[in-house]
Order: sequence, then C-alpha cells, then structure tokens
Amino acid sequence: MSLRLFDFTCINGHTTEHLTDPDQREVICPVCGHNAKRIISPVSTIFKGKGWPDADDKWARDHEKAANLK
Repeated sequence: MSLRLFDFTCINGHTTEHLTDPDQREVICPVCGHNAKRIISPVSTIFKGKGWPDADDKWARDHEKAANLK
C-alpha cells in the first residue's frame, strides 16, 4: 500500500505531518514524545472557470470604481 501525508496532533498541541500508511492512526510526536493522533485538516479549494469569483475579480471591480470616480 502507498504512503500518504497526514497531519497528527498530540495532547500538548503539537501538530506535525507524517508520511504514513493510511491505516495508521497514531504516531509518536517528534517534539514531546507523546502519542499523536491523526486529525482531519481543511482542504484548500480553488474554483476556476466561469462563474466563480476570485481575487482578480475584486481587483478589477476596485480599479473600475476608482477610474469612474475621476
């Protein structure tokens, strides 16, 4: 089975990433040595294409407003 990158956190609040087997639920914290449990981390999602506003749209609207004020 292939290894995957997972986030783990211990009782002291240390969060680390480990390349582990997907079935592994705990590792040893490299900072304090306590057991660290696997956590679910938020995924960064970027929608591209028509119909999805992004930072470029906000920049364009702001500059259009500034041009209309002159």
